[in-house]
Amino acid sequence: MFLLMSAGAFLISIGCLWAGIRAFLKQSRQRAASVSAQGIVVSVRRQVFKAGSSGVYCPTIDFRLPSGEIIRFESSFGTMPASHSVGQVVKVVYDPRDPRKAEVDSVAANWLEPGCLLAFAAGGVFFGLMFLVLFLITSQAR
Repeated sequence: MFLLMSAGAFLISIGCLWAGIRAFLKQSRQRAASVSAQGIVVSVRRQVFKAGSSGVYCPTIDFRLPSGEIIRFESSFGTMPASHSVGQVVKVVYDPRDPRKAEVDSVAANWLEPGCLLAFAAGGVFFGLMFLVLFLITSQAR
């Protein structure tokens, strides 16, 4: 039983590692192709994704393109409690080919997905090794 659980944990770990590396590479490519600008928080809206939950606060931000056009977007990354306030100046990154897909330049928004996936991969390795050790201990006791 422990050997099967160890194999399962290692398989999950490999899947999370693969997904984490892909997410990291995707994030790195997006950062390399993006341009930064200064934006200003114009509103903060509470979004509730599940009834009964407290939700998260997502800032709406205006920033100016080099052409002078003002772009407004709502960040897809929300926090609880709100990490931004109206009037706050923030760094924004955007793809010059599609500036409406902008995002606040923050460590959490940029690296949450790859970081969590890589942490799950590490957890899978830990549990895989733990179950493997338990298998070896119980097989020697027989």
